[in-house]
Amino acid sequence: MNMKKLIEASIHLIIWSTGFFIIVNYTYTILDFKSESGPYWMPVLFGTISSMILFYTTIFLLFSRFVNKKSVLLMSIIGLFFSINIFETLVDYNFLGAHFSTEKEPFLSHLLYNSYLNLFVLLIGISYFLIKYWIKNEKQKHILLEEKLTTEMAFLKSQINPHFLFNVLNSLYSQSLKHDAPRLSDGIAKLSHLMRYMVYETNCEKIELDKEIGHLNNFISVYKLRIAEDDDVSINLNITGKTSGVKISPMLLIPLVENAIKHGINANKKSVIDINLNAQKEELMFTVRNTIHRATSELAQNHSGFGLNNLQKRLTVLYPDKHTFGTTDEKEYFTAKLNLQLN
Repeated sequence: MNMKKLIEASIHLIIWSTGFFIIVNYTYTILDFKSESGPYWMPVLFGTISSMILFYTTIFLLFSRFVNKKSVLLMSIIGLFFSINIFETLVDYNFLGAHFSTEKEPFLSHLLYNSYLNLFVLLIGISYFLIKYWIKNEKQKHILLEEKLTTEMAFLKSQINPHFLFNVLNSLYSQSLKHDAPRLSDGIAKLSHLMRYMVYETNCEKIELDKEIGHLNNFISVYKLRIAEDDDVSINLNITGKTSGVKISPMLLIPLVENAIKHGINANKKSVIDINLNAQKEELMFTVRNTIHRATSELAQNHSGFGLNNLQKRLTVLYPDKHTFGTTDEKEYFTAKLNLQLN
């Protein structure tokens, strides 16, 4: 447990202990309950424990698991609230009432008191989670903005005027056509498309999935120009589902393909990269599986996780609690899986 979590846990303990101490020592009548003698602290302790269960189950279990499933979250909170209220009231009515009341209070009196108190605790818990959730998202957005500004500054310092590069590529494309080199001209055209996409079309928050797929195809085609005909290298792209009308944040898919090509291709050995994309109305599943060549991976060991780490940071900000991303490293294959909730 780090210092920040230890301080937070200590504050919680102090608040609960203070509330328990105040109720036990400075209250003798709670609504219709007339306290006289007996171990008054017992029902108060039981009520405090019940409130703590409601508070922490709500913020650490229900919200953490169902924050993006509003109907499930609402039903879970209501079910938990009534379950704890009824259980606490049954215990008070049958066992603990005598500790703080000289009269046999009706069941409804116990239920109403517990409901008021637990509703107050529940509202405090929801507010506490929402404030922490907002602060966490704001920090992540701030970190991403700083990284974006740093990247943009580095790019501005090192870039050549893109118009100049496009003009050069157009000239090379024309020359390749004159010399009857269709494979080369096609590669130059797709390289130009790659550059135009990265320079002009990735500054928006969302982009059509079909454009991202087109970018992947161009990237793969350009890379295949480096592969000799006798090299045992296979790069397969399989698209299923409905991609039209679907939008995602730009440049989320290409890092996985770049990583697979960087570490999964060796001209001297059999190399396979399988790329599968399945798009549904509310979910996108993207899987990249590549062969592992240990010597190649070890050469780039210091940089192997840079692109994937940056991707994970972007996903945390762009799709908070709406994505899953993981990798598995087996003996011969490395697999990266990305799932996005699009609703």
